[in-house]
Amino acid sequence: MTHLNQQLLIAYECVSAIGISLQLEEMMAHFLKVFSRKTGALAAIYWKAEGKESYKNGCFYGKKAFVPLFPHPSLKMKDGTILDVPHNKKHLLHVKIAEDWIVFLFDAPKEEIELVKAIITSFNAKLENAIRACKNHLELITINQTLEKRVEEEVHKNREKDKHILHQSRLAQMGEMISMIAHQWRQPLGSISTIAASIRLKIALNRLEWNTEEERTRSTLFLEDSMERIESYVKFLTHTIDDFRNFFKPNKQKESVTLPQLISKTLEIIGKALEINGITLNVQTYENEPVFTYTNEVTQVILNILKNAEDVLKERKIEEPHIDIRIQKEEEWETILIEDNAGGISPEILEHIFEPYFSTKSEKNGSGLGLYMSKIIIEEHCKGEILVKNGTMGAQFIIKLHGASHPDESR
Repeated sequence: MTHLNQQLLIAYECVSAIGISLQLEEMMAHFLKVFSRKTGALAAIYWKAEGKESYKNGCFYGKKAFVPLFPHPSLKMKDGTILDVPHNKKHLLHVKIAEDWIVFLFDAPKEEIELVKAIITSFNAKLENAIRACKNHLELITINQTLEKRVEEEVHKNREKDKHILHQSRLAQMGEMISMIAHQWRQPLGSISTIAASIRLKIALNRLEWNTEEERTRSTLFLEDSMERIESYVKFLTHTIDDFRNFFKPNKQKESVTLPQLISKTLEIIGKALEINGITLNVQTYENEPVFTYTNEVTQVILNILKNAEDVLKERKIEEPHIDIRIQKEEEWETILIEDNAGGISPEILEHIFEPYFSTKSEKNGSGLGLYMSKIIIEEHCKGEILVKNGTMGAQFIIKLHGASHPDESR
C-alpha cells in the first residue's frame, strides 16, 4: 500500500509539472527535472521529431558526462523499451510521446524501472497533449509572423502600385495640361503680337513723330501704353506658368485654404479652355470654414472632374453646355458639388467609375486613372470622401473635406 501511495504521489507531482508553459523546451526541461528527481533517474533527454527519422535534442537534464550514454532514437525502437547501457550497470528507458521520444537513464534494477513505466503510462496522454499544445502554439506564432510579413509585403506592393499609377496619371494629365496652356496663352500671345505689329507699322509709316512737343507727347503715350499692355500680358503668362508648375509640385505639408480659393485656383488653369469650348460655369459659394488639406492634390481632383465634364459635354454635343459648382456645408463636412448637364452616367458604368484603368474614353486614349487617383487622394491622403451619382441634369461629383477645426484635420 505504501508503495502504491508513493507511485500516486510521484504521478501527481509529475502531472503538476506538465503544462506550466507553452514554450516547449521550457516545459519539457521542468518536467524532466521533476520526474528525474522523484523517480531517481540520473539523467533524461527529450528528442523532438524534425521529420522522418530525424530528431533534434530538445533539452537535457543531468550531468553532461552522461550525454554520450544516450544513443540517437531509431524507428526500430519501441515504446517502453529498457536497454542495458554497454559496459555499464545502468539502464535506459525509452518512452514514445506522440512522434517524439523521452529517454531516462537509471541506475536501478529493471523491476523498479517497470514501475516507473507504469507511472509514465498513467499520465502519458496528458504529457502528449501538453507537447502538442506547445507545438501548436509555436506553429501559430510562426503563422502569425509569416502572415504579418506577407501583409507587410502586400501593403508595400500596393503602395508601389499606387505610386506607379499616380505617375501614369500625372503623365496623362501633363498632355491635357499642355492643351490648357495653349488655350491660356493663345489670347495674350496674340495681343502681344498685335501690339508689336502696331508699333512696327507706325515706325514703317513714320507715324512716330518727335518734331513738336505735341507729337512727342502723343508718341510717348502710345509707346508707354503699348509697353504696359505687353508687360501685363507677360505677367499673365508668367503667372500661368507658375500655376502649372505648382500644380505638379507635390505638397509636403497640409495647408489651410477655403473651398472658394481651391475652385478659383482650379479655374485659373482650366477656365480659358472651358470658355473657348462654349461651356458656361455657374459657381455658388458662401463664406465657409477653411479646410486643412493638401491644396495641390485637391486641385488636381477638381481639375480632373471638370476636364471629364468638358470631354463628355463636347462628345455628346450638348446645346448650351454648362457646369454647376456649389460649395456648401453638410454637418462636419465642407462640400464641393460639381454637376454638368450632359445627361448622367449609365448605372452599369457608375458602380465601376472609381476603379483603376476603367475608362469610357478608349477611343480618346483615356487612361482610366484620373478618378481612381482622385479617390485615393481624397479618401486616403486627405481623409475625406468622394462620391458620384446622377443628378437632375447629369453626373454629380461630391467632394467632402473636414473643416480645419474638425478632429480629423491633423491626421
